[in-house]
Amino acid sequence: MTRLSVVGPTHPFRGGISHYTSLLVRALRRRCRVQFLSYSRQYPSWLYPGATDRDPSLKPVTLESPDETFDAVSPLAWWRLPRRIALHGSELVVLPWTVAYWAPFYYLFLKALNRSSGSPALFICHNVIEHETSQLKNSLSSRVLCRGDYFLTHSGWDRDNLLGWIGPDRADRVTVSPHPVYDHLDAAAIDPDTAPDTARARLGISCDRVLLFFGFIREYKGLRYLLQSLPLILERFRVHLVVAGESWEDLRPYRELIEKLHLEERVTLHAGYVPDEMVPVYFAAADLVVVPYTSATQSGIVQLAHGFRKPVVAGEVGGIPEAVEPGRTGYLVPPRNPEAIAEAVIRFFSSAGGSTMPGHIEARLQERSWDRLAEAVEAVGRQNPGGQA
Repeated sequence: MTRLSVVGPTHPFRGGISHYTSLLVRALRRRCRVQFLSYSRQYPSWLYPGATDRDPSLKPVTLESPDETFDAVSPLAWWRLPRRIALHGSELVVLPWTVAYWAPFYYLFLKALNRSSGSPALFICHNVIEHETSQLKNSLSSRVLCRGDYFLTHSGWDRDNLLGWIGPDRADRVTVSPHPVYDHLDAAAIDPDTAPDTARARLGISCDRVLLFFGFIREYKGLRYLLQSLPLILERFRVHLVVAGESWEDLRPYRELIEKLHLEERVTLHAGYVPDEMVPVYFAAADLVVVPYTSATQSGIVQLAHGFRKPVVAGEVGGIPEAVEPGRTGYLVPPRNPEAIAEAVIRFFSSAGGSTMPGHIEARLQERSWDRLAEAVEAVGRQNPGGQA
């Protein structure tokens, strides 16, 4: 059985990367001997842009207990970490790559890993290039990624970005595997026969056509363009938009835009991190999830929506087009284009998409499963019996 070490966040830390790492470890443990090394602290409190990086969920559903935890803010802890990996006899070390913040720590860790165990490192690249990038971030990221042995991306688009940094001669070291669907959240508490009505009542919504914008509110996620599309949509259909997620920027411009467009009665803004137990309520209430990103590598929100069998309207940027089948699992729209968003939403409510798209989404779930991703990771580990790259 392949031996792996996975280093990354899990509960009690919040956010998509924590959920992702936990679900990946869960799937890997069904087929490999996994040592899961997680954090006791991942960011200095002054650096994290949100209120806290701790998950407020009453009963987290992505709990996957780590074997050990360490202080990820401590360079010394990273330097010592390879000793634990050597003792485990890992044939592969799995690291999530997200933002350049981790570059100094990973650089130190990889240097120590090479000296102590020789185990190869697989970077799972969530974002090769950051959403809010800079020359400094790109330089740090490329320097560290070039030290990796293997790589996994979730789209061909991101694979091409990566090869621009590590070189085309290493293309055989890159695996492309679709981002798994987040279908782990239990909606059983909502009666399936009355789910939309029940969920909307809990959210205080009476409209029978509901759009959902879900997740962290950041400039690149394009919320302003969705708001600007609403007057055009309302000319054809009575809809209600729910915006649910913690804001990492000033909300005043959005509130002012809502007021300027006279949308106060058509928009519900729930600004704050959504705990696990409430996520099914928001998605059950929605007919259509709108993900109007202006830039992206990929979107976990698309995979979360599809986990609830909800179609999406998504920005045609980055690797997102590889996750959406137009007309069957959602619609793609040009970035920064309120008219295109409105046209897609109107098309959805004017057609049979609401009844046929969930079936198309269901048919694609197996190819985007966590077991499929675990299989891809295990295949890399099997290339390295004894842990040598």
